[in-house]
Amino acid sequence: MVITSVKFLIFTAVLLLIYWNLPQKFQWMLLLAGSLVFFFINSRPYTFAYMILAVLLVYAAALVFEKNPDNKRLKKCVFLTALLTNVLFLIVLKYLNLGIHTYNTFSALFGRGGIFPDIHIAAPLAISFYTMSLLSYLIDCYQGYKEVEHNPLKLLLFTCYFPLMVSGPMSRHRDLGKKLFEEHRFDYDRVTAGLRRAGWGFAKKLVVADRMSYPVDSMFANPDIFTGIWVLLMPMIYSVQLYFDFSGCMDIVLGISECFGITLTENFKAPFFSRTLQEFWQRWHITLGAWLNDYILYPLLKTAPFKKLKEVCKKKFGKDGARISTFPALFILWSVMGLWHGDSWKYILGEGWWYWLVIVTGQAFAGTFKKQKAALHIKDDNPVWIAFQTIRTYIFFSIGMLFFRASDYPQGLKILANIVKIGNPIEPAKRLKDLAWSNFGGVPVLIVVAVIILIQLFLDRRLILKKSNAELIKSKPLAVRWFLYFLLVFVIIRFGAFGVSSFIYFGF
Repeated sequence: MVITSVKFLIFTAVLLLIYWNLPQKFQWMLLLAGSLVFFFINSRPYTFAYMILAVLLVYAAALVFEKNPDNKRLKKCVFLTALLTNVLFLIVLKYLNLGIHTYNTFSALFGRGGIFPDIHIAAPLAISFYTMSLLSYLIDCYQGYKEVEHNPLKLLLFTCYFPLMVSGPMSRHRDLGKKLFEEHRFDYDRVTAGLRRAGWGFAKKLVVADRMSYPVDSMFANPDIFTGIWVLLMPMIYSVQLYFDFSGCMDIVLGISECFGITLTENFKAPFFSRTLQEFWQRWHITLGAWLNDYILYPLLKTAPFKKLKEVCKKKFGKDGARISTFPALFILWSVMGLWHGDSWKYILGEGWWYWLVIVTGQAFAGTFKKQKAALHIKDDNPVWIAFQTIRTYIFFSIGMLFFRASDYPQGLKILANIVKIGNPIEPAKRLKDLAWSNFGGVPVLIVVAVIILIQLFLDRRLILKKSNAELIKSKPLAVRWFLYFLLVFVIIRFGAFGVSSFIYFGF
């Protein structure tokens, strides 16, 4: 049940109607029932057992922590058992074939036999999202940062709350737990704000992202046609498609959740206005980056080996040593980032190691770059310099997205190699028009898509300036607001590409 479908709209409308007419103390129970229905519709029923087992294991572990606060040995044993079991579930259900493919590749390279076939095991919906949410709860309880949840059904709702099962955002129990279970009173302004946001998300997904899928799919299906500058344009166009797909999904999810009186964590904050790749990832998929920092990077840096490495680097490199000592930990973080995105080396290379390389190179040579900038009398607030940094960051990000969109890492490398080929830059444009223009929808659709992109850039710019986009519409007269609502619905119905695809991040 794709969340842009009529079925999902009916499902949500019925749920909302019942929700706001229920006694408040039963609201969370309805959300649990609705979330389970959503899970069973979008996942094979027997995979529910995996999620239930994961929830019960973490639930029981947290109770052990609470009842045995001074028994460090028992707590550590239970913690490691629950942690490793959940990680093992994730590895077996999502990453087993990556190990098989890697083994088969090396076997072929060294002329050995024993080629193993893929093993297909159905994974639960959103296993990556809910596993990391459960692990954050487990770790917080173990470290004493979070009060233990005594109701297993409430922990289950936290795990499978249906808006989060689409594509996140990744939530922490200490943030979301109270919001899910407190009694909510109907708030007209809050519900209408949620509907406005969801409506804008539908426009971003159906009108922009799904329309852009036609040229993007055509380019990646015929990569040999596109050489030279087109090798950069391909992933740059795809990056825009992915942004409108993913952030559109977040607008729908956060908007719908707001209709239930539950505010979720923001996952995007104007990423394409970032001046460095590191800043970009602080604005893109914010909750994933925060999770990796809190539960992988910072704990690693506190371990004895990394403390020792920091001391050694300080002695050898001076004041820059502390920063250099973090590079191995960052490598681990970005490797996990790549793995989280999928069971293929293309994700590890593109979503992981490429971004790590760009970021640590920038940090390693930060002093040199600063001296060069001073020698050239470049000021940080120079508009030309800001534009250069922003475009450079966009290109670096898009190169990683090339691997994300490619069928596998060999295709990604092959496409990247085409950048040195010299060809007529006009010819690929003609071929692209032949391949995708009719499906895209022609000039009227192009104009509408461009307008929505410009509006989103305007809204993102307001975020940078710390201005409220919600108040922008709310402050308008009633007649103007309703005109804009009907216009938005008309644009979605008239120009939306219905039935094209699910969300790119759906089911992670």
